[in-house]
Amino acid sequence: MFGRNIQGKSLKMIVWLSTALYVILALLYFLPLKIPFGIAFPVASIAVFSLWVVPVPVSVALIASAFGDLLGAGGNFMAQMECFAVAQLFMTLFFVQRLFQTGKASARSFSAILTGKRIAYLTVTGICVGAILLMAMVCIIPEVPSGVARAGVAFYSIVAALMFYSALMQRSIFYATGAFLFVLSDFMLAWDRFVDPVPYDNLVVMIPYFAAQWMFYVRATKYRVGKSILLARL
Repeated sequence: MFGRNIQGKSLKMIVWLSTALYVILALLYFLPLKIPFGIAFPVASIAVFSLWVVPVPVSVALIASAFGDLLGAGGNFMAQMECFAVAQLFMTLFFVQRLFQTGKASARSFSAILTGKRIAYLTVTGICVGAILLMAMVCIIPEVPSGVARAGVAFYSIVAALMFYSALMQRSIFYATGAFLFVLSDFMLAWDRFVDPVPYDNLVVMIPYFAAQWMFYVRATKYRVGKSILLARL
């Protein structure tokens, strides 16, 4: 379980089968059909597949996100946010684990981070992530009702920023893009809920969210989707 022994053709089959199911369920959500809790089905589907093809933290993050979708569909915003916070924390844990592994690998990772170019990269990305967090704190948090809700949204913003920053440290386009889309989806959702209505809010929020979850999932399987597509074209 959790992708330890699944490789080659078996992994390829699982990735493409789960992706096809994910796309179908996501498209069904956007159709004008009244499917009870249909918003939770796409991420729940890859969460199930993830039990066999991704590391534990990513699988837990996907399961938490699926529960967040389910609770959000039921109108429980605070519980939804708590589930997404769990998902963000487990993705952060996964990203940190990839950077700091045990033994000599840890030392190599730490040395790589201390190089001049790496420090410059981490500084620039840190400033960008900090700017996004500052924007949330200045533009969104004051509009949230005071009390538990405001504190919860503020805490979640910090957790999301940490996840985004740790994703940018991975040197992976899929992880970086997925993290950005996840944060963008959260930002637009919060803006629509607490500041001003966002036009086409369902599309603006859910398309980046669905894309982010798939990117996390498929990259964590270690199956090179981009390389596979390129070879198929050749």
